[in-house]
Amino acid sequence: MDKDAGPGVWIDRALLCALVIGATAVSMAATGFRFGVNNNVFHIPYVLDYASLPQFRDDPVYRSLDKFVSLAWPAVRLVSTEANVRAVFLAGLVLGRLAAFAALLGFFRLNGLSGRWALGAALAVVAATPWLAQLSVIGGHGLFIGYFTHSELSWGPLLGALVAVQHRRLGFAGLLCGLTFCLNFFVGLWLLAAIALPVLTSVRGWPVPAFLARLAPIAPIRPAAVGGALLIFLATASPVIVWVASTLLETRGAPPFDYAGYLRLYFPDHSLIDAAPGTELLEFALILVAYGLAALLSRAPRFWMLVLAGWALLFVVGAAGPYLVDSKLLFNLNAIRSVGFVQFVGFGLVILAAIRTLADDEPQLWQRLAACLVLAELVHPDRQVFQLLAVDLLLAAMLFGRRRTTNLSAPLLAIGYGALVVLTLVVQFSAAATWSPTVLLRLVLLVALGGGVLRGWRLLALALVAGLALFNVATLVKWRIDGAAQRSAVEAPFERMTGWVRRSALAGPFLVPVDKPHRDLFDDFQLKALRPVWVDWKQGAVVMWEPAFYPRWSARYAAVGGLRDAGQFLAYAAANDIPYVVLPEDIGDCGGARTLYRDGGYAVCAPAIRAPARR
Repeated sequence: MDKDAGPGVWIDRALLCALVIGATAVSMAATGFRFGVNNNVFHIPYVLDYASLPQFRDDPVYRSLDKFVSLAWPAVRLVSTEANVRAVFLAGLVLGRLAAFAALLGFFRLNGLSGRWALGAALAVVAATPWLAQLSVIGGHGLFIGYFTHSELSWGPLLGALVAVQHRRLGFAGLLCGLTFCLNFFVGLWLLAAIALPVLTSVRGWPVPAFLARLAPIAPIRPAAVGGALLIFLATASPVIVWVASTLLETRGAPPFDYAGYLRLYFPDHSLIDAAPGTELLEFALILVAYGLAALLSRAPRFWMLVLAGWALLFVVGAAGPYLVDSKLLFNLNAIRSVGFVQFVGFGLVILAAIRTLADDEPQLWQRLAACLVLAELVHPDRQVFQLLAVDLLLAAMLFGRRRTTNLSAPLLAIGYGALVVLTLVVQFSAAATWSPTVLLRLVLLVALGGGVLRGWRLLALALVAGLALFNVATLVKWRIDGAAQRSAVEAPFERMTGWVRRSALAGPFLVPVDKPHRDLFDDFQLKALRPVWVDWKQGAVVMWEPAFYPRWSARYAAVGGLRDAGQFLAYAAANDIPYVVLPEDIGDCGGARTLYRDGGYAVCAPAIRAPARR
């Protein structure tokens, strides 16, 4: 179809590809890559089939992983070996990030952002802002994170599906919705909820209420087009639909239990709105406001507000429903985690609004300076609640003042902008005793940005936005390297101990601490030592796909969580015929039990038992 495309078109496409690749590289530099952390403790054993190893033949955790529903992991399993699994995970993370930035490029272009400099600046801010990195403000859903997981793989097809619906490419949207569902089925459900209202209000020929029809955000859609898209979705998503259905049938015989109580014991932040601290709820509210204001500033306000409304219906049902009905299904909508969806799309809209204001001809001078201040808040290296408040106030001023002409002089605007820049930096870096070179350089860049806007040098202003973003990434890289060095110093003795266990002939199971001060390290013990543990905190996740595991996990977790000193650990091990106990030095040493290992603040003890307990 591109036979007649001239060299200029191909050069333009090559430059756009270069922007996506460059933004992906910058984002990867900001987040880094870690292997074998967080939910990787389930992913790695699955792709390497640890359940088939002799020491795990009776392990209910590893044997349950076939019920962990995502097509990403069977695909990764096909190409993974012990030798290459780290490289495979890194490649998966990069490919997922690349797909997300490709979708973001399409999102920006199809929502009115044009020009290589404007697109490059927008992608640079996306890569640099901490509001699109790590976890959502409540619910703990991964955004751009530093380890490979199927959830991050879903951002590219999710955003692509939204843009496809916006431009009435329903068949393509159905395909991307199906792909999202296959990668992470509850993210797929969030996506379906988000696109439902824009599609339903735009269909002609269905008995849609008149007030909904008046809200139609896109040109009329034929029912046949919706039906075709639905068939494409079902065909694409069918493997996971069947997988989910078979898992539900297999596990329906599990004894009933208090699912809300389980979540409070395991991970309340993921699923229960009342578990979120007040500051996080405030951040969530401010992000909702920012989404709404940025959507109203976009060229398709009705579409993006209906997307928000569709998500809100799911959120209300999923967040409030479990307090009214004890339903595992409602909890497994992960509605609290869906805040990550609003945060991801919302900040995309905020960045779109700010960069468009800088790049377009229509906005007034004061609005462009306000957009500069919005971007200054987004590319600070840390998340702070007042940044969201400032962004909301600036976006509100841009929205409500866009049709009002002001006669503010350039000198007055320059003074006001300079004062706000200084105020912003003083608040952002109030913990600093003095104005460090880093803060002064940020000040120079922001002053130059304002000067470029006042002089009408738009390309320079956009280049300075990209430069400010890259400078922020450099700060994030430094923080990450410093944090990695500190973490390595803490983890090195633990790594030596688990390495010794892995090389030893000890079969397990091992009793390890599960309390909060120790669990971040000991949740990785089974993976690193390649030996079964009696119980750990992370095993609680298994209950979500294997409910019959709950009685065993909850009883053991509660019992071990109540142990406080070495004597109690050794007595519990002896009473339950657990052959080995791992003790950090702040808990105690082996005492009268045989010491098998002692180094770096850790001891491996062998209490007297009758016979080793079954896993």
